Amino acid sequence: MAAAVLQRYSDRLAQHLVGPHSRRSAILEEVMDGLECATEGNLADCPDREAAARRAVAEWGPPGEVARAYNDATLRLSANRLSLLAVYVLPLLAFSWAYALLSGPKGPWVHHPPMLILGLSIATIGVVLCLGGAFSGLWRGSKVRAAVGPRDDVITLGALAAIVGMLCVVGALVMLLLNRGITHPESLDWPLISVPATLSTLSGAYFFLSLRRFVAIIRAARSA
Repeated sequence: MAAAVLQRYSDRLAQHLVGPHSRRSAILEEVMDGLECATEGNLADCPDREAAARRAVAEWGPPGEVARAYNDATLRLSANRLSLLAVYVLPLLAFSWAYALLSGPKGPWVHHPPMLILGLSIATIGVVLCLGGAFSGLWRGSKVRAAVGPRDDVITLGALAAIVGMLCVVGALVMLLLNRGITHPESLDWPLISVPATLSTLSGAYFFLSLRRFVAIIRAARSA
């Protein structure tokens, strides 16, 4: 009944794991492989397979502690992925909007309109948040200590700042586009503008959903 012993341990571990289903499934497969290898190794001086499995389970440690280490790794990997994505998407948005606006008609732009100043201010704050949070989180998350040490909140907070900053940038761009489209629609090349507008909408939706999922993982990891 060695298999039952290992399966019970795996089931208890699964109750504490956080993250997407694919990540949890990969962890459980890795744990089961490790437990089976440990069981085979224990058979050298423990002929009873069930006793060897129980020793292997004891060697791995309590499921809660093992899950905590895996959850920290899941948070770090998710944070690094989101921070990297934000760093890649932000220049793409800037380039697409700059090209669309500079290539469009030279319509009359009011000198320093309040809505433009507000939008640029929000976008600037978003850029600072996005890049500052992303690079600080990536810098801490790339260290060896981050992989073997306890959870580093700077990595998590950096990713959160990067996502919030990206949402600020997207929101400011959409606000400016709507304002310009309503007040001076003739100054925009709408077929050309549709490309960065679509990219901004998709980016905003993706990062909003990612923020919700990431916050859910953080809460689950802290309560596990």
